[in-house]
Amino acid sequence: MQTYANVLHTYMEALGRSDYATIVGLFAPEGIVRSPFLGEMPAEPFFDRLGQASETNVITPIDVFLSEGDTTRAVAYFQYDWTVRDGSLITFKVMDLFSFAPESDKVIYLDLIYDTHPIRETHGNKYEPKGPS
Repeated sequence: MQTYANVLHTYMEALGRSDYATIVGLFAPEGIVRSPFLGEMPAEPFFDRLGQASETNVITPIDVFLSEGDTTRAVAYFQYDWTVRDGSLITFKVMDLFSFAPESDKVIYLDLIYDTHPIRETHGNKYEPKGPS
């Protein structure tokens, strides 16, 4: 079993490579992602959707935080330079809160925590394809 810190570092490295299969492999089968843009979704369809919306990802790790005591949570804090399919570069800082299955290194919940207002103001919702004008 990996330590929680190792799981978070694996996640950030895989996200930077756009290696969504590795990311999905970090989740328990019932793993859920909770996103400010997409709401609550099972991990695999969420990362499929992210892959479809993305051209490249550059991840700059800032820190990893581990909960005290017997809790099963950890946070990855990083800068995300996200180039979407239309070529737009969106840069933001994010804290991803991981909740792990008991006595496991598998993620059951991933809460994405970031300010969506600047992104929506300048770029709109990049998960949705543009419709006819």
